[in-house]
This record gives sequence, C-alpha cells and structure tokens, in this order.
Amino acid sequence: MKSLLFSCLILFATLHANAQSELSNPGKFAALPATNEAVTLSNAEDMHALVLCSGSGCDSFMNAAGIIVNARFGEIRSVQFAPDKLTLLRKMPCILYIEAATRANAARFKSDVERQTTSVDKVQSGLANSLPQNYKGKGVIVGIVDIGFQCNNPTFYNSDGSKTRIVRYWQQSNKTGPAPSGFGYGTEITDTALIQAANDMDGTHGTHVAGIAAGSGFSTPGLQYRGVAPEADLVFVSIKYSNDTLGGSALGDYIVANPTILDAYTYIFNYAASVGKPAVINLSWGMHTGPHDGSSLFDKACESLVGPGRILVGANGNEGDNAMHWEHRFNKDTASSIMIENGRQWRKRESVYGDFWGSPQSEFSAQIRFIDTNKQLICETPFISSVSDTVSAFSFNTDSAVFRVAFACEAQSPLNRKPNITIMADHQNQRKYAIVVRITSDSALVHGWNSGAVREWTSGAFVNRLNQIDYSNTFIAGNTDYTAGENGGTSKAVISVGALAARSAYRNVKGVWVNDSGYVVPVNIAKFSSKGPTTDGRIKPDISAPGYDVPSAVNNKQFAAWMLDRTLLKTVFRNDTQYWTAFSGTSMAAPHVTGIVAMLLQVNPSLSAEQMKAILSTTATADQNTGTVPNMQYGYGKVNAYAAVVNALQFSGLSLLKSGTGIHLYPNPADAFVYCSLPDLMPDAALEILSSDGSVVLKLEAASLGSGLNTLDISALSSGIYLLRFANGGEIFTGKLIKN
Repeated sequence: MKSLLFSCLILFATLHANAQSELSNPGKFAALPATNEAVTLSNAEDMHALVLCSGSGCDSFMNAAGIIVNARFGEIRSVQFAPDKLTLLRKMPCILYIEAATRANAARFKSDVERQTTSVDKVQSGLANSLPQNYKGKGVIVGIVDIGFQCNNPTFYNSDGSKTRIVRYWQQSNKTGPAPSGFGYGTEITDTALIQAANDMDGTHGTHVAGIAAGSGFSTPGLQYRGVAPEADLVFVSIKYSNDTLGGSALGDYIVANPTILDAYTYIFNYAASVGKPAVINLSWGMHTGPHDGSSLFDKACESLVGPGRILVGANGNEGDNAMHWEHRFNKDTASSIMIENGRQWRKRESVYGDFWGSPQSEFSAQIRFIDTNKQLICETPFISSVSDTVSAFSFNTDSAVFRVAFACEAQSPLNRKPNITIMADHQNQRKYAIVVRITSDSALVHGWNSGAVREWTSGAFVNRLNQIDYSNTFIAGNTDYTAGENGGTSKAVISVGALAARSAYRNVKGVWVNDSGYVVPVNIAKFSSKGPTTDGRIKPDISAPGYDVPSAVNNKQFAAWMLDRTLLKTVFRNDTQYWTAFSGTSMAAPHVTGIVAMLLQVNPSLSAEQMKAILSTTATADQNTGTVPNMQYGYGKVNAYAAVVNALQFSGLSLLKSGTGIHLYPNPADAFVYCSLPDLMPDAALEILSSDGSVVLKLEAASLGSGLNTLDISALSSGIYLLRFANGGEIFTGKLIKN
C-alpha cells in the first residue's frame, strides 16, 4: 500500500449546521463560500428555492425580507431571492426546510407507426371507428415545460397552416418582461405575432416533444408526422436556468430549476382555468438526486397541483440499461464499490456524483478512496457520518496528481426521516486511477445513485471490476433497478411513462436504410427505459408508450449536421426548411401519453389524476412481450388510446340526476352528436329533449333505445339550452343539455 507520506496535502473544511432551517445537500454545496472549486457554485443574480413553511404568517415574513413568493403548494412555497438573503431565509423560524436551486441541466435526447401502435389513429378517426366523434384534443390545453422551442414551426399551426395554436409562451429566462401576473421573473408573450418570433435557441428538445404530444404535422405529406392531439391549444414554458455558469451535469441534474418548473405548472394551470379548459402538462426531464420515494418537495408540490382537469405526465428516465443504482442492507459491516463515469476511456478527467439514502431513522458513514491500476491506495478520506450534518471538502496532492472529494451530510431529512450523504469526487487521470466508495452501518438499508460527471453531462455506474482491477469477489456492483428518475418518475401525482420500441428501421433523407437489429418489432421495451420500483415500493413506470426512433419536428435554428442521418423528411414552410427527425428516450414516450390524456380530457374535462391513471392502467395492452402486468418495466402495459377513450365514454361524463344511476351524457355542451349511457331499459322507457319553452324537439321510445351507449343526433337543433328527460320504470331523470 502506497503511503500518503508528506506528499499528500489534506484540506479539511467542515461547516456545522447551526440553529437554522435545514438545507438539502446540494443546497449546502451552494451555500459554501467561494473558496473551493470542487464544491462551490457561482452565485446567480438571483436564486430560486422550494421551502417548507410552518405557520400562516410565513409569507409575510418572506415578503418583508424581500423574498418573493412565486407560487404556493400547500405548505410548500416556490421563492425567489438575492443570494445574500439565503442566510436570512434559513434563520426564519417559520422555514423548516429549503431545497435551493441554481441551474437546470439541458435535457438529453432522452408518426405514423406510433399512432397505429397506440391506436391513436382509431381515436383521431373516431367516427369511422364507432366513437361519437373524432378526438384530437380540441378544447384542451397541452402545456410543455422544456427548452428549445421553435414557435414558428409548421407543426404548431392548425392542419391547414392558417393559424398558430400556441396561445401563451412564458420565457422564464427572458428578462425584458413583462413577467406573468403573480410571478417575479421572465417574459410572458401573449401576442400571436410575437409568439411566432420568439424562438428558444437552447437546443431542439422542446420542439420535438411538443410535436409528438400535439403537433399538427402541417407541411408533411398527408399530415403524416402529426402528433397525438393536433387540435389542442399549446402553452409553452422555457425553463429558467438560475445560474448559467454551471452546465448540464450530474450536479446540474439536482441543482435544477425545480422551483421554476413548478412555477411553470402553476402558470399553465392558471391560464387553463382562466379560459375554462382542462389542461395536461408534459415534463420530459429528470435527474437522480433525491430519495426516489415521492417525498421530495418537488414531488409533494405536484400532489397539491393536480386535480380534476389538471394532469401531469412525466418521462420515467433513460437509465434502464445502466447499472447506476447500488444497494446493500447492512449488518454491522462495510460494503464497497467502484464509482465510474461512463465513457471514461474517452476522457482525461473523471468525476462522479453519488447520492446515498439510508432507511428511516438509521445512520451510515461513507468514505472515498483513490486507487491505482495495481489496486494500491493513493489517498483516502476519513469515514464521514450522516449524523455529522456537515459539508466536508478534501483535496489531496500526491503521486503528482490532484484528487478532490466533497461530502454533504444530512442526519435525518425532515421529509422522510432518512439520512442522506451526497458525494462529489474527481481526479485527472482515468487511465491510472479509480474511485472507490466504502459505506458502513449497523443496520441501514442504503440506496445510492451515481449520476456521472459533476460538472459535465455524462452518466455513471457502480462496478466491481474495471480493466485489470478486479474486486468481483468482494465489491458490490450496481444494478438497473430503482432507476425511475426524480421529477418525471417518482411522484405519486405524475403519470410516469416508460419507452417502447415501435419501430427499429427507417429510411433517412439521404436514402439510407437505418436499421437497429437490437430491437424486435412489434413493440417491446426499449433497453434504456428506466425501471421501478420507487424506494417506497410503488410500481413505476405507470404506463409505456413509443419512445424509440420517434420522428417529430425539430428546431430548425438548432439543427446540427449529425441529425441529418436521423432525419426522415425535409419540408419547406414560408421559404424556411423544416426537419422531421427521429430521436429516442422516455422524453419521446411521455408526450404520447400527454396527447392521449388530452383526448381523454376532451371526452371528460373533469377527470382527475387518479381517474386518468385508472383508465390508462385498466385499458393498457398486455401481451407476450410485457408478460404479467403490472411490472417494473412496462408498468401496467402498453398504452391503448382507443380502449381508454371507450372506457372514459362509458364510465365518465355528467350524470343526469345523481352519481350511481348509470346515466351519463357526453359531450355537454355538444355540437352535432350526444353520447348517452343508459341503464337496463324497462318497457315504458322514453327519452325526450325539450326546448326552453317546454316543447319536445326529440323523442325516442324504448324500441329506438338500447341499454348501454346511445348516440343522439342533435345536429338539427338550434344553439341553446335544453332539458333532457329520461323516464324508465316509473322513475324520471332530468338534466341540462347545451347545444353549441
């Protein structure tokens, strides 16, 4: 074993928790003085945070201190403040817990075949498939919270290209203003011409996602590449990066814009309410810092946001083929693993970001060792205990190299009573050195996630052998379980979506046939699709949808040369070339379900998140590929839009008199047809529609009716309010019917 000798210089810095509110571990890193590059973040001109409050006067305390409250979620607040007010915020007696944010990471890339796979095509052509109308999301708001929007893309127009369907656009990072009412930052754009000119130059992810959920496909032949809900109204929110000095990275995955994402949710739901429409919001975003049990402030806030006609859909994650999760149940022992940055062979420097959580009311300690290819110890930290409630930073100069480690510890999170240790470590020679994490405890069950590079966007894993370093007999390797991500995958309120491979081959615009022989079609799960369960034992994903090689519009101002090989079609709109490109990820799967949810909200605008999950899960397709469902890969199976709509029509709607009668009416208001669900008919059954003066304008006797679903043609009626009366076995049921 190589001695540290005097060549190893240790810098040990510890910040003890004072009598003030708790900060999340990444927030502790953000609060450090700017003395150590390994752990500190450059201050933004303002900060955002989620805070857990106690007492009714907390908002007044914060407002008096110049801390802006942007949104409220029960006892949770989304707040905005100057960096120098963080200490003041922590000392407020009414603040129990703070999750500070500094910068959101850029989202990674996480149709015709897809529409057929999900039976969306049958719903869009509903009249031809025994449905009362064609369902395309009309009258529903589809919100997309993302980055990289090309607002003048033809797919965001209606099917004939005459009118844009984007009705609101909040650019959270645009400082020109005006900010939306009730929020203290960004620019809300409501003018149609200004929306079309307000392209977001931060990649193309948001354009692709929005096109899948609700693109019209305008400018493609026969609207071939239209999305799921092409008649829905669109509201876009470009996510604010609170600190532009920290790029997309493992640290950036958590030091994300969670408060501003929740602000975006609130903004979209508020707008939908102002125009009297239901809304579904898509978030194709995720990270792996957090307990993965639904207890984070973000996940709890989502629970307070959803309700009738207010639905959230998220991407489950893209780590289903990456052993980035680690776990061990301790019994007074010590367990070790090698933490690697994936793709390290192509990099000169290696860094890792690990987040470890113990079972409730337990304790564990962690240590980092740096070893060389001969398994010789180069340097090591002491064991740092979760009960220390400290931030500790170490820098070692030895073996002509520099090694750095930082720990943030939380003895017991007030959100779930679990201990938490977050670790950042790096070195400068991946050919020679490796990073070993050692954890010890008397009895804790510890879960850990390695997200990869601290300050660059990569991914990470736990291994027990690395090149000639072989600890396969003693170290614990990682696995792909529990890889459903925070944000889109773990909340009880979010419909989390896994990715299917609906296609594995296509011809690109160069005429080259692109074929991935690694997938078998018809649809099976994509290898990268993250798996459940959550650490509190829930099934995730909830449902699965196409997410492999999915074609959609991209931001033509951010089109890169490498994308041409993945582009299936080029079109021209207003003398500007547009590209329709295939990307893969649960980022592409989630908007399929978002669009289907929009269809279901068109069927019944009052469906709740619980009802929506129930409909999607009970109507999902199970087959030889899914195996027995629910399971941790497919959730409850493959989404089936047609079966879901039929289910919603049968068991949702407006009862004519009271719930439980089996009598439902949809849609109401209606244009030409009304879908009416009736109970078992008696011989005297009769249904009448009466005008406001009491005249019978439509009457159907028992011989013309049927138990179950009936379609009433009201196209000849004038617009107005009518009374629908149904008599059956001596009982009379009445209700209001509105003709558009």
